[in-house]
Amino acid sequence: MLTLLRIQDFLDKASRGELDVSPASLDEFEKDCREAAAKQLKREKREWYVRMSGLGRPMCQQMLDRDGVEEDMEYNAVFRFLFGDLTEAAVMLILRESGADIRGAQERCSLHLDGYIVRGTLDLILRDSMGIDRVWDIKSASDWAFKNKWIGGYEKLLDEDPFGYIMQGFLYGEAMNMPFGGWLVVNKSSGEILEVPVPEWHDTDKHKYLEEAKRRVKILNNPDAPFVKFEPEDETYRRQGQVIKTGNKILPRVCGFCGYRAHCWPDAILREKVTSQAKNPPKTWYTRLKKKEI
Repeated sequence: MLTLLRIQDFLDKASRGELDVSPASLDEFEKDCREAAAKQLKREKREWYVRMSGLGRPMCQQMLDRDGVEEDMEYNAVFRFLFGDLTEAAVMLILRESGADIRGAQERCSLHLDGYIVRGTLDLILRDSMGIDRVWDIKSASDWAFKNKWIGGYEKLLDEDPFGYIMQGFLYGEAMNMPFGGWLVVNKSSGEILEVPVPEWHDTDKHKYLEEAKRRVKILNNPDAPFVKFEPEDETYRRQGQVIKTGNKILPRVCGFCGYRAHCWPDAILREKVTSQAKNPPKTWYTRLKKKEI
């Protein structure tokens, strides 16, 4: 937790006006922000290859990306991605000025998995108090994700990891022949920062994720591999302890946030959730809408 304590102490001093930021760190921050803006606002078409940052995502998404299917992206998604990159630039500025022992940042790496190459760009390498270099990843999170996922630590992420963050981290570490340290997570709403370490007993998990990565790489490099998408789920609600089906079908949550949703489910309808009793019901995607109220 030394890194987090450094960050908190640094920001405490900044809040009291007790700091003077070095010109070199400000130059690096400006450079990082320029690169983030160019990357997210130009959004140039990039050559497809297997990326460490994406290999843990659902296979259907990766196969559509491989096959050149255009991904739909709403304007706020661009802003979200830009905000994430700018947050990462701010964290790097704070780490430089707080005295963290940075041994590398934004380093490209590659890894051979059963004859195939997987590439990536890691965020950060920090040397800890024991002199061990570890790979770290920087994430920005919504207030909900920060409180309901990241605060639960590594074990909570093991339960649900739709973006493949764990596999991504282990691949970075394996490529650099270093342990993966974990994540520095910033709450986009409150500005809180959380250090989410990977436990020292993670070797079994690491082996499992690397084996799964090999399996996925083989599939992605096989153009004849079958395409399997998620199936709609029954919409249900509880009444007097019983689970009742409405007869409607809804998309899994992962599909609701997917940029390929319109490709897989062109007739899906976004509307207020039928089973919700809230004053302002949340919206969900329906593939079959037989009952509009309960």
